[in-house]
Amino acid sequence: MTLKRGKILIADDNEDILFTLKMLLRPIAESISITTDPRELLPILSRTHYDVILLDMNFRNDAVSGREGFHWLEEILKLDSGAVVIFITAYADTEKAVRAIKLGATDFIAKPWQNDKMIATVSAALQLSFSRTEVESLKEQKEALKRFDDAMKGISPEPKKKRGLFK
Repeated sequence: MTLKRGKILIADDNEDILFTLKMLLRPIAESISITTDPRELLPILSRTHYDVILLDMNFRNDAVSGREGFHWLEEILKLDSGAVVIFITAYADTEKAVRAIKLGATDFIAKPWQNDKMIATVSAALQLSFSRTEVESLKEQKEALKRFDDAMKGISPEPKKKRGLFK
């Protein structure tokens, strides 16, 4: 089975991280978009659907608490409740990881990461995103079929009158 190639968005204030991730993930991505400014996330996401979003937890305003990352995770999920978001941070701890998952992040990766783990994590996240999209599509098809079936039940044909010798 060939892995479907997805669209990835990476938000990190470190240009070197963005470049490295873009090169590392290129083989599994149809396209990779990047931004150093988290304030660009919502406009970008309102224009384009991404299968996976890699989100740094700490931007320039606050280097260690993760507060900005949690804020942007909430905003992303308000815009798209099914978004697949992976947090990346140099200031990882168990408390932040647990909080991230509870708030809706799909996964959590500490910097520096192991390349094979990053590829495996993003690949799994892509598969999750594709599965969610397929489930939504199937639900929509089921609803459309139900509406069609209900409409057909409302149009019951009149019984045909018999003609001929046997009345």
